[in-house]
This record gives sequence, C-alpha cells and structure tokens, in this order.
Amino acid sequence: MRLFGWFRRAPQEIEKPEAETPRRWTWLSGRRILSAGTYILPKDKVEGDRLDLQHHLLKVAVGKNYRAPIRQPRAILDVACGTGLWGREMAQEFKHAQVIGFDIDRTPMEAALARLGPTGQFPANFRFLEADALKPFPFEDEQFDFTHARFISPFIPIDRWPHVVSEMVRVTKRGGYVELVDFDTPPSSNQTLNDFRDMIFKPLCAMSGLHAGAAPYLAGYLREAGLTHVQERHVVLGAGAPGNRQQRLLVADATSFSTNLRPVVVKLGIMSEAAYDALLAKFHEELPRAGYTWPVTFAFSIRL
Repeated sequence: MRLFGWFRRAPQEIEKPEAETPRRWTWLSGRRILSAGTYILPKDKVEGDRLDLQHHLLKVAVGKNYRAPIRQPRAILDVACGTGLWGREMAQEFKHAQVIGFDIDRTPMEAALARLGPTGQFPANFRFLEADALKPFPFEDEQFDFTHARFISPFIPIDRWPHVVSEMVRVTKRGGYVELVDFDTPPSSNQTLNDFRDMIFKPLCAMSGLHAGAAPYLAGYLREAGLTHVQERHVVLGAGAPGNRQQRLLVADATSFSTNLRPVVVKLGIMSEAAYDALLAKFHEELPRAGYTWPVTFAFSIRL
C-alpha cells in the first residue's frame, strides 16, 4: 500500500479498511474490551480520555512530543496511535509533513473526531489507518523520516517486540529516526503502590506474556533491529513537590488506570471483585497523599 495518495482526501475522513473487519471486541462489565490480542485495558471513551490525559502529562514533563533530534521530517508514522492525539499535534507542529497514525481499532479515533463537533476536523496533513502492529506494516520500505511508538507494552507480547521494532526500522528512511517510549515499574516507598504492582499489574502482564513496562529493554530492541547509534533519555514523571501539576496529572492517570483494569482483573481471577475493590479504595485514598513518580524512557536512533 502506497503512502502519498491518502492525503488527497478530505481532512476529516478516517481511512477505513477495504473490507469490513471481523468484530474484534466484546463487552465486559459495561466496558468495551478487545477480544483479539493481548491488550490488557478496555478500548472505550473512558480509556481514550485517560490516554489523552497521559499524553498531556508526558508533554508537561518533557516539554515536547519527542526526544529524537528531528528537524524537518516530511513523513511521520505513529505506531498503535490510540486516539491519535500525538500524531495530530505533530501534524500541527510540522505543517509540511504528512503524518500517519495506525491502530488495530479505529473507535478511539472516531470518538476524537466526534468531540470536535460538526465543523471540526483533524489537521489536513494527518491520516489514520486501521492496521495491526503485530502484522507486517502496510507500508513500503523507507517511507518515513520519523517512526514513533509510545507506551505499547500493554499489548505487545514479549516475543513480538523484535518484529514490531524491525518493522519500524524497515519503513524508516536512511537518515531518519526511530523512537520508542515506554515506562518502568520500580518499587515504591508506599506499600499500597507495591501491592498493586506485585499483586495486580505484574501477574496480569505475566499471564498475557507482556513486559510490566518495557523501558529497560528499548535500547536493546533497537540494537537488535540493526540500529547502532542508540541514545536514551530518562524522565521521572511526577517529580517535585506533592500537588504540583505533574503530580496531579499523574495521580489522575494512575487512578483511572487502576479503575479501568477492574473488569479484566476480576474476569481473569487475579483477585476477587471484593478484594480488588478494597485494594482500589486504599490505592485511591493513599495515592494523592503519598505522591507517586513514574520513570519513562525515550530510546531513539538514526537509521544509517
């Protein structure tokens, strides 16, 4: 599938698959859940709002949407783009670039478009495509100047990371950059946070064959894919005094994240409904008072 013809269409359109896609989702406790794949969170408006909040949190902490030293990219790809907010902001920043985001589920993107209202539209140089990151990317070799993936560890099985990163490298032009962004889950000074991590998040990831945060492995995956000039930048979200803007956003993100996990945790039998609700109540009570930090790594490299 070629890249450039897509941008002749009206800017508010969302690229649809050529044939109707089989139903990939189901309902669980009133939440929309993908029935195919390993994504451990719902895929609905509530989760989409959390992802947008998380985007703003990271931008507040870092000051921009990337760390690779890109200058004037003409073609940008966002892998597993979710609501597409990162790609839309990149399209606004680089007005002469053609930006594509793709995701297995177009519903969050359609919800984002609906929120703009009848007269709203996405940037004219932004396009969305429905596609699965676990399959070969639907692009020819060396199509993009900048290829980006952020926080994909909640759905990429450990044994599929080499495929995804090698595909990112394949579609990136020589002289272009590949960037991965993900989080780590170190121990906390707060026991309730440790309980949530050790009793809920890590077992859930282990059952699904996922990293409980892929930050420590990003540079290795880039090198394994053949990139040699790998750099890392680390940021600790929520650093600073309790109650500052980062901390407020981080607490809101963690509160929503833990709530959104509830139907999956109960269904898989990781914890009973009553036990999870008790832990959740304690988690939500202590988090704003105890404070919370979240380390994130940006790993990037030029493709020579």
